[in-house]
Amino acid sequence: KRKNYCAIPRDKHLGHDIMEFQKIDLKDTNITDIFRLEDLQQLQDAFSKANNIASTITDLEGNAITEPSSHTTVCALVRKTKKGLDKCRKSGRTLGLMSLKQEQPSYMKCQSLGFFDAAAPIVIGGIHMANWLIGQNCIGDVDEDRIVCYAEEIGADKEQMLQAFRQMTVISEEEFKQKLDFLWLLAHQIAVLSYRNLSYKKMVTLLEKSQLRLKEYKDNLEKTVKLRTRELTQALDEIKQISVRDGLTGCYNRRYINEHFPKEFSRAKRYKNPISIIMCDIDFFKKVNDTYGHQCGDYVLKEVALALQLSFRKDIDWVGRYGGEEFLIVLPFTSIRSAVIISERVKKAVQDLPLEYDKKQMSVTASFGVSGMDQWDLSEDLTWETILNSSDIYLYKAKDEGRNRIEFGPAMKK
Repeated sequence: KRKNYCAIPRDKHLGHDIMEFQKIDLKDTNITDIFRLEDLQQLQDAFSKANNIASTITDLEGNAITEPSSHTTVCALVRKTKKGLDKCRKSGRTLGLMSLKQEQPSYMKCQSLGFFDAAAPIVIGGIHMANWLIGQNCIGDVDEDRIVCYAEEIGADKEQMLQAFRQMTVISEEEFKQKLDFLWLLAHQIAVLSYRNLSYKKMVTLLEKSQLRLKEYKDNLEKTVKLRTRELTQALDEIKQISVRDGLTGCYNRRYINEHFPKEFSRAKRYKNPISIIMCDIDFFKKVNDTYGHQCGDYVLKEVALALQLSFRKDIDWVGRYGGEEFLIVLPFTSIRSAVIISERVKKAVQDLPLEYDKKQMSVTASFGVSGMDQWDLSEDLTWETILNSSDIYLYKAKDEGRNRIEFGPAMKK
């Protein structure tokens, strides 16, 4: 029966313990899972040829794993019979267990014919996996009478057995023990090196798995960082938009106007580009609030703001709520004449808005003050406050002249 030994046997010939490596579970492993059968056969054949001795590697039940090497004709004839084969297998099992129990190779007269046999257990990682058997050439006290008697017992051909026995190469018991010592050293080193290789292989596999997990973790981390960075950027953009947008209309707020209009003005002045602004005010807005309520007033503000935003170039022009019902439209790269044309279009869009609140139809109009700068060479000392004040003056002129109209002119100092 296959046995798991907690400790690897002490090598009494080498005088030191076999190195123990990282523990590997080999309880369901066979020796052919570790070694290629052709490699085992090649190693066994070389050992038998070099030592002129019969050799076989068997499993724990005594069944041959490899093909016999240098087996004598006598033993080959014995193993051809069922009874002889059974006794050979039993003898191999007994030898293997003896050697493992004693933690050293063992030899005895085989339980078949009586030749001396020996076994070196192959123990890998504390698991008894196979037995390496040698023998047949050390005949002990076996003579021709024993050959004839045993041939009759197992049903083998007596004449063939005798002829084969007479042709055998015989070695002494002392020489046999020396060969056994060499076998034990070889089997022992095979076990150590194979276990070491298995341990290294396992560590390499674990390392590869760890590297794969590390790569997966790194990839996931990078994805997570990118996702979180994108989410954070979006959140910051939203916060930024909230901080510069009017909560009711969605237009830029007064803070944004105060920060960005001076920059637009400075850029236009630096590069001598035209710039215009439109100041827009909803006519009679107080009357809307007084008549329909402030919620209706909010509704009108949002609809007018939307109409304004849809009337200008995206990412170039921009609209801000200057205060109350008053809006500021900034038009970079736009002459005053072009701004007036745009204002006409916007005035009509506001006037034509299909407003309905609380199932009541209504309409509003707006007044516009347009100002700007077309020729910078004539006004190097002009400031952004001048243009803003000028558009405000033109707006109030439009309201004084009857509302729902446009007044315009170049920026002028007070």
